[in-house]
Amino acid sequence: MPRALLEQLKRLLEESPHEARVVGGAVRDRLIGREPNDFDVAVVGPALRLARALADRIGGFFYILDARREFGRVVWRSPEGHRFYVDLTRRDGASWEEDLQRRDFTINAMMVDLDTFLGAGPFVPFDPLGGLEDLWAGRLRLCAPDAFRQDPVRIIRAVRFEAEFGLRMTPETEQALQEALPQLARVAPERVREELVKILQIPPVVRSLRRMEALGILPEVLPEVANLRGVGQSPPHVWDVYEHTLRTVAAMEWLLGSRVESPEWQDLPPRWAEIEAAMAPWRERLVARWEEEVGIDHPRRALLVLAALLHDIGKPATRTVDLDGRVRFIGHERVGAEWAAHRLEALRFSNDEIEEVEILVRHHMRPHGLARGRLTPRAIYRFFREVGEQGVDLALLALADTLAVWGPTLTDAVWGPRLETARALWQAFFEAPERFVRPVPLLRGEDLLALGVPEGPQIGRILEAIREAQAAGEITTREEALALARRLIDEAGEPEPRG
Repeated sequence: MPRALLEQLKRLLEESPHEARVVGGAVRDRLIGREPNDFDVAVVGPALRLARALADRIGGFFYILDARREFGRVVWRSPEGHRFYVDLTRRDGASWEEDLQRRDFTINAMMVDLDTFLGAGPFVPFDPLGGLEDLWAGRLRLCAPDAFRQDPVRIIRAVRFEAEFGLRMTPETEQALQEALPQLARVAPERVREELVKILQIPPVVRSLRRMEALGILPEVLPEVANLRGVGQSPPHVWDVYEHTLRTVAAMEWLLGSRVESPEWQDLPPRWAEIEAAMAPWRERLVARWEEEVGIDHPRRALLVLAALLHDIGKPATRTVDLDGRVRFIGHERVGAEWAAHRLEALRFSNDEIEEVEILVRHHMRPHGLARGRLTPRAIYRFFREVGEQGVDLALLALADTLAVWGPTLTDAVWGPRLETARALWQAFFEAPERFVRPVPLLRGEDLLALGVPEGPQIGRILEAIREAQAAGEITTREEALALARRLIDEAGEPEPRG
């Protein structure tokens, strides 16, 4: 717990006449033994002024989230590099109890003063709505019957809390959710996005997806995924597109390190030890890559799960049936990539996040093609030339996809080349990036100009041929590159003399 942060807030309150309480998730987390990194503080007085003063005192960042409601956020990074948030808002109501009644769920409607929160004594919250009893009983209950209508993003948050804390909505809460569901369309896309990203990090994600589907939330948030249900596929596919997608998500979670089982995961062939052995030499670097934030508080692992969820959304629009009854989805990768980009744009994901997911969806079949062909150094170079650094992630997605296509019918003849392809791509990415991913040029355009090659596309073709030869190990020095360039120039015909 960031004591220094909260102690500075306590000092600020002691210097002012204003009263404040810690409320919501931080109190809940302390009760169940979790260390919070997000603190909600209700203030009787000018919350924005207090938030700005706290940010100034600790060297953090201050944001106004809602000026009318006096709602501000302070973001502080500890010396160890951990990010913490303090949201300060003006008390909503004439009393503390009235403030709690206007919150979302009873488990988040408990509060304590700062002394109690920081102290080592008994941690007994003010809990007029019975949130502690609901927490222990596994109930998710609204603070007020109209809580979903007051803020419809709570509809998605309810699914998240069920998954995160092992709760279940009461029948009254679920009924209120159904009645308020049409209001979800008026929620700011950024808020929907944040709830979705959090859900994608709570394993097993398939449990939350099925819950969202059952409650009617999935068509509102990710209609392209909901539309996959019932779209049939030919062998070797075992399941329809929707069920295949959920099993791809389950496989991806396991590959990313989750060990929370689900019925969908149990349907998959037990190849996990083989995958772990293939990953082993680069496991730490893979994990570090997955933990990198592509967007603020959006680690790459969440985007990989999202890509698994979206990888086949182009199939309904491209489904055809041959005369022999075989179902095909020609071009579904391209259509799916375009739709994925549109959906993520609508949810206000960052450009970097959209690009990463779009590349994964567009090229998710390429590792399968490599596995069916001859895995040469040139083929590996060309793969990374097309997909960039996302090639290392595509290898993972292809394995998850393979497990979810064949399921229990997967054979060694199919699996072996696919696992070897992933291993070879990881090896190329981590051990020889200067050869396959970011080649160090042996020659540049001006070198070819000096050899008499005129400006134009021929320069690009020769440089690319040199890079391929470099990746194949056929040349390693500048002198060898120059020799290759001269041979290619001769084969193309005599260049025009330079004036």
